[in-house]
Amino acid sequence: MQRRFNRILSWALAAVLLVSVVIPAVTQPVSALSYSGSASYMSGKYYKALTEVKLTGDPRTDIVNVALSQVGYQEGGSSNQLSGEVYGSVNYTEYGRWYGVQSMWCAMFASWCAEVAGISTDIIPKHAYTPDGLQWFKKRGLAYSRAKVAAGEYTPQPGDLIYFKSSRNKNPTNHVGIVTGYSDGVVYTIEGNTSSASISTNGGTVAQKSYPITNTYIVYICCPDYEGTGSRVVETKTETPKTTTVTKKQTDDLAVLRKAIYAIETGGESDYDRIAASYAGGITIGSGQWYGMEAKELLMRIRKKYSVTFERLDTAGIGKDLDEQDWSSYRISADSEKAECIRQILGSSAGIKVQDEMMNERLRQYQKEAAALGVTNANAQLLCAGLCHFGGTGVMKRVLDKVQGDYTVENICAAIEAAGYASQKVARVCSAVR
Repeated sequence: MQRRFNRILSWALAAVLLVSVVIPAVTQPVSALSYSGSASYMSGKYYKALTEVKLTGDPRTDIVNVALSQVGYQEGGSSNQLSGEVYGSVNYTEYGRWYGVQSMWCAMFASWCAEVAGISTDIIPKHAYTPDGLQWFKKRGLAYSRAKVAAGEYTPQPGDLIYFKSSRNKNPTNHVGIVTGYSDGVVYTIEGNTSSASISTNGGTVAQKSYPITNTYIVYICCPDYEGTGSRVVETKTETPKTTTVTKKQTDDLAVLRKAIYAIETGGESDYDRIAASYAGGITIGSGQWYGMEAKELLMRIRKKYSVTFERLDTAGIGKDLDEQDWSSYRISADSEKAECIRQILGSSAGIKVQDEMMNERLRQYQKEAAALGVTNANAQLLCAGLCHFGGTGVMKRVLDKVQGDYTVENICAAIEAAGYASQKVARVCSAVR
């Protein structure tokens, strides 16, 4: 009972501190906040809390208030399946829907908060991969190491971003949060995809937390250029900027995995115009079997990139449905005029190109997430990407936790069997990347 009381008291004190440190007195809001989300999100309490936020014109205050409105939000609802076992909570969030990738989402949450608060991507970059965000700030001279902050060379402020690195991770960072306050050597935060645990990089909820600045889990505090003082990009003439080169082998290997996924999903490597319209909650389309809101995203990408082709093939009002219908529950008959129209769009050269591009994007993002967990072998990253596609990041993480030795394809496949995730789908992915 005493322990519970202490915990409640500590959170109460933190809440008082946040009010005193973060929220300056503002008598008149500058503007009302506006956000259009998914139907399920907009019918829930976190959207209601968001609509109660009034933008003040101070970006530090605004991003913190937006983040505060989401405290308690939990991921879930994708219902991925492996080996007959259903996981209903594998990194599926409103923030991922907004970003376009359903995956580990701490950086997507911070990016979402910035956009909803009206903050330009010139100030806080839109990113899903934490090393990309940290590098962006470091390049501009806006990143302060934990040691420098502890030494008093920089004082964290509300609206800063705080980057973390768990001990097992080989990347410079694998988690990010938003600073809400700093006092007596303790930094207070709001983080997406965390939990009440002191170190949690994939906990599934939005939560308020605090750490002594001496905690080695913290690696950098980044101060966005909210004042707009101009470019602070740090360039050195003695160093050649590093570029990421995708080799032909990497491109070919990705194509092999993509085709294997298509074959697994549809039963045919080139079945780009496949439609499954009998699902209870929505429609599934294309070689990647994009479902619901992802199906909408795919069609909207085709319309945006190949507008002339889309308009020519849209003989059944699909464009109007994209603009007006809720695709999280959009349903049509598989033999209807609308279904045939969608097949024509998906099977066109434009539809095929966009499907391949969209699948490649997802697989590359999954590879990055595997790399963030310490997987350096290229084929092992591809295997992890396949796991993510069929089971979500949560399944990949649980498999990697069981790997004995280095993260090789062989060791990961052994861990898949040990974890009981082996299935025909997974076996075919393993075969494709070997």
